[in-house]
Amino acid sequence: MRTLVLLLTSALGVVGIALVVSMTGTDATGGEGSEADEAVAALPTPPRVAPPLPFVQTGRPELDQELDELDTTVDVEDWERLADCESGEWDRDGEPKPDSARWDYGLDFDHGDHFQGGLNFHPTTWDAYRDSDMPAHAGRATQVEEIVIAERVLDDQGWDAWPVCSEKMDLAV
Repeated sequence: MRTLVLLLTSALGVVGIALVVSMTGTDATGGEGSEADEAVAALPTPPRVAPPLPFVQTGRPELDQELDELDTTVDVEDWERLADCESGEWDRDGEPKPDSARWDYGLDFDHGDHFQGGLNFHPTTWDAYRDSDMPAHAGRATQVEEIVIAERVLDDQGWDAWPVCSEKMDLAV
């Protein structure tokens, strides 16, 4: 008898399926396991998923200092939580995972939503509020630059600029 345990996961580490197959049998030469081998061969090949990009602005002491010195109307931690919701990973319970924001969101491939950076700026919004010396794509901006622009957007548009995540993160007033 053979027992085969298959654990399918995505490139992001999310468990997809756990399957246990126990079979007995012999192949044409009298060896064991042909049914199990056939069962494995019949399983569909999971689609290839690109591995997640590394976070570009984490674990840097100079960034931490810039964030500490940043004068904002909203706590930096709240902007980081909003970015976790907007561009980060979500757990199985439908909650954003802490410290999972992708501040370079939208740089390497089109996600189909056209939003950019950790705070998911629409390109026209980013262009309207950014300084001329800031990158044209929000995903190329630093976390500090994104938060500076987010403060400007918040001042003009309120939390409606991030309607779903600001409510989910209890930021909407």
